[in-house]
This record gives sequence, C-alpha cells and structure tokens, in this order.
Amino acid sequence: MKHNSVQMYKRNKNVFFDGVEDRFIYKFTKRFLQYIIRCDIKPVFSERIIEYPLLFQHLKVDAHNILDFGCVEDLLPIHLCSLGYVVTGLDFRAYSFTHENFRFIQADILSWDAPKEAFDAVISISTIEHVGLGGYGDPMDQNGDHVAVEKLWRSLKRSGDLIVTLPAGKKSIERGMRIYDMESVSRLIPGAKRIRAFCKENRYANWKETTEKKVSSLVYDDYYADSPAQGVWFIVAIKA
Repeated sequence: MKHNSVQMYKRNKNVFFDGVEDRFIYKFTKRFLQYIIRCDIKPVFSERIIEYPLLFQHLKVDAHNILDFGCVEDLLPIHLCSLGYVVTGLDFRAYSFTHENFRFIQADILSWDAPKEAFDAVISISTIEHVGLGGYGDPMDQNGDHVAVEKLWRSLKRSGDLIVTLPAGKKSIERGMRIYDMESVSRLIPGAKRIRAFCKENRYANWKETTEKKVSSLVYDDYYADSPAQGVWFIVAIKA
C-alpha cells in the first residue's frame, strides 16, 4: 500500500476536528512525512472488523437501556445513541464525547457499586481482559476480570444479553492484557449461550471464523505491536 492511500484510511471517517489542519506546524509535518516516506505499507485489520458487525447483529432492538463498559477510545456509544438506544458508559478514564442519549460514569469497575438489574443489555468490547492489570493506571487485581464480569452480570436485567469480546489464543498475559483459551472463557463466563471464535493466520491476514480448538492454541506474531490481536472470542450470555 502506498503512502497516499494510507493517509486516506488513516483519517478517522467518523469524527473530524476543525481547526487542526490549518496550523502551520501540522501542514509542515504532514508534508515532511509525505516526502521522507517512500515505502509500501502493509494494512493491519484489528479485531474491530469482527466485533462491531457481530455486536450490531446480535443486539436486540428492544434493548433500550444499554451499559457499555470500556467505552473510552471508542465511538461505539455515539453509534448506539444515534440509533436511538439510551447508553450508559462506564470507564476508568474520562470520555470525550456527549450525546443526549448518553450518560457517563467515570469509575473503577472493581470498586463500582453495580446497580441490580438496571440494564436491558450490557456490552464490553475488548476491555475485560485489561481489568486489574494496571495498564491504564487502574488498581491491580489478578482476579479483576472475574470481578468485572460478576458486576456486569449483576447490573443486567433478567432475559437481557451480556455481549463480550475477548482476545483469543493460547492462555497468557501479555502487555497488560489477558489472552483466553476456551477453558478460561468457560470459567469466566459460564453458561454462555453463544461463543464464536475468529482468527487471522498472521498479523497481515484477513479475519476468518475458526474452531474453538484451533484458536485456543494460537500464538500471536508480535504481542507488542500496535493492534497485536490475531484471535477474538465473541460471547453472548443471557441472564435467566
């Protein structure tokens, strides 16, 4: 992929910031980088390619009131609010955007007093794996992922869906995130109604659905690269 093509896709097409590109330093830096970069660049498709379509596919239309745990660095709450859902965001860090259908709680989920059966649906996209590992300045707790799931489950109404995505692969802790095999997923979210596994054969490959057995032995090419995940679990659990 050539540099000029990268610039087109690098820009976030969901949100723009007026007043930034007019500045001299920005223009100078942009032109300088265009001048010095003359190599082909390989695209890396993150797990969001899988997560967002599956979430929208499985989210019930009548799930009016939604909790989104781990919404910072993400526009998902704004997507959902724009579709008419009422969304509560929960995150340890501050959230930058607002919407009339959105309210935000800045809190550590480990100390958050989860309301009982308050939400029609609870979602968490690639977040639970980080809880309690301190990667974002949050408190340490080696059992943090299990504590988080227990609190999310408590806040979910009966017959509601808990929709979660997690890194899939050979069980390990790498760069402030847990990676889950099938056994550890079953312990974290017992009795899940639906579990689907996806992977890519290498960092630059396309995502494909795969078996639980195959993805459970997956080792990533580079755990410390940007967007390192090569496997992802999509999990739906219904509260009886």
